[in-house]
Amino acid sequence: MKTVLVITLSLVILTACTMNKAGHQRLSEYNSWLEYDSLRVRMIDLEYSLDSLYIYIDNLYYTIDSLYQALEISNSRVAIHADFQIPDSVEFAGRVFKLNNERIYDKFEMIFNAELKTAHKFIPRSGKYFTLFDSVFASYDIPPDARYLAIAESRLNSMARSRAGAVGIWQFMESTAKGFGLQINSFIDERRNIFKATDAAARFLLSNYKYLSDRGAEDWLLAMSAYNAGAGNISRAIKEQGGYDFFDLILKSDESHKYVWRAVAIKVIFDNEEKIFGHLLEREAPLSQQTRVEKLSLKGHYRIDEWAIAQGTTISRIWEYNPWINIYQRDQKKYSPINDVVMPPGEFDILVPRQAPKNELQLAKIEAELFNPNNGYFSYHTVKKGDTLYDIAKQYNTSIASLKSLNNLKSNVIYPGQKLQLLGSAGARGYYVVKKGDSVAAIAHKLGVSTQHLVSLNNLKWQGGIIIINPGQKLYY
Repeated sequence: MKTVLVITLSLVILTACTMNKAGHQRLSEYNSWLEYDSLRVRMIDLEYSLDSLYIYIDNLYYTIDSLYQALEISNSRVAIHADFQIPDSVEFAGRVFKLNNERIYDKFEMIFNAELKTAHKFIPRSGKYFTLFDSVFASYDIPPDARYLAIAESRLNSMARSRAGAVGIWQFMESTAKGFGLQINSFIDERRNIFKATDAAARFLLSNYKYLSDRGAEDWLLAMSAYNAGAGNISRAIKEQGGYDFFDLILKSDESHKYVWRAVAIKVIFDNEEKIFGHLLEREAPLSQQTRVEKLSLKGHYRIDEWAIAQGTTISRIWEYNPWINIYQRDQKKYSPINDVVMPPGEFDILVPRQAPKNELQLAKIEAELFNPNNGYFSYHTVKKGDTLYDIAKQYNTSIASLKSLNNLKSNVIYPGQKLQLLGSAGARGYYVVKKGDSVAAIAHKLGVSTQHLVSLNNLKWQGGIIIINPGQKLYY
């Protein structure tokens, strides 16, 4: 009996010891997990602190960059005499703007101060263009003060583009530009051709003046307002308000009035330049002194690199002086690794650096080649091993259907060495008859054109997330 009791007691003690040991182990493991979690929390806090520090550093760099930018802008400006007084009246386009009325003066002062901020940019540029403007406006008997409208439009920046799509120094919208004979296509945009755009601007102003004069408003200020607002809108304002004079009308949001007032403020800056800045600002040389005009006749689409070199300059200088020539992206991707300056068929006046020494013999040879209608940049493509019609169409921004039509191809099979015509008369526009089960994407792929091309050309509509087409429908491409 004693023996059994001792054994039992021993088992209880052993069990208790074993359980105590396991408990200690679990407690130890639990404490380890607590320490691990605590460490993780500290690491997360540290990472958060580092992130905050990086954000702070980024903001600091941004602030420094902004300060540098502000300093650069500040240094590029010229000192303005604070004691300059705006005159009581200004003559503009043969009319007197009286500024002694308090309400008018406050309005004009705000406009004047806003224009003054960028005067250090547009005054130097004026030397390059004003002689040309004056000559063109004189030929149409337009008041010479119209020159200041170009500054109100673009600050004399030939590459200016508005959010609405107006382009160039004279800020023509595409439809208006084409209406006055300016070409706009993949290769050129004559809204940036200072000679043609200035002539178009003069004809536009003259057209506005005649249109409004026929309706009883012989006022050049209103014709200038119409350059911004449209002659039809000015005419409607005249009918509604009964006034036939610039000073008698209130135009939409006062925007068109403000446009002319801006031109007046710009004239005040030019007329008082020395009083405002303490000296006359340096001007760029007139275009006629910087460049000479060279005629270029093309029968096909050509790169003009060799022509530029024969003129004694480089293609980059040609492009700089002729911003109306577009860069053609050879690879139709967002970032094209190879770009070319390609000109379309036509007669062009190209500005070349005035002192560039031309090579007459080389130039004569090159110009003879450029006048060949069958040897242009986009006339032919010689098929290389691995070429497909799809690749060729994409490279030259055309379609498989056009290539097949121009080259009388019955299938998509082509072979190395074969010459494919790229441009020319391909007859009437082709069409595809929709079959049951067709989709626009599948048809576009089959024809070698983009889906968007088919949608826009055929005025297709979206419904429930799909483009609606019907069997038997003709899709033109």
